[in-house]
Amino acid sequence: MTLTGIGVIFIGVAFLVLAIYLAWTLNNLANILRGIEKTVEPLPDQLDDIFRETGSLINHTNDTLSDVNEKLRTLSPLFYMLGDVGEMSRKLTTPLAKFNVSRKKKTEDK
Repeated sequence: MTLTGIGVIFIGVAFLVLAIYLAWTLNNLANILRGIEKTVEPLPDQLDDIFRETGSLINHTNDTLSDVNEKLRTLSPLFYMLGDVGEMSRKLTTPLAKFNVSRKKKTEDK
């Protein structure tokens, strides 16, 4: 056997090892892709359920907000009346407070 024949055998063996390694790597990649496919397969059904529940939640939230707004509209006159009572009591007590301050100054001056 000549050196050329030995070289061709080495090249053939190296090509065989490379082919086996490449086949092994591609097989592992195929297994990974099969696993991803099993994981992704139920996603559309799950997303449909999530979107359905989200729509229901938004509808309930809108109903709740409408109810809160209606109750606030009902209570608004009460808050205005309380504000008016507070303003009136402030107007009534301000002169009294000024009178007390002036009386205190007069008593301190004596």
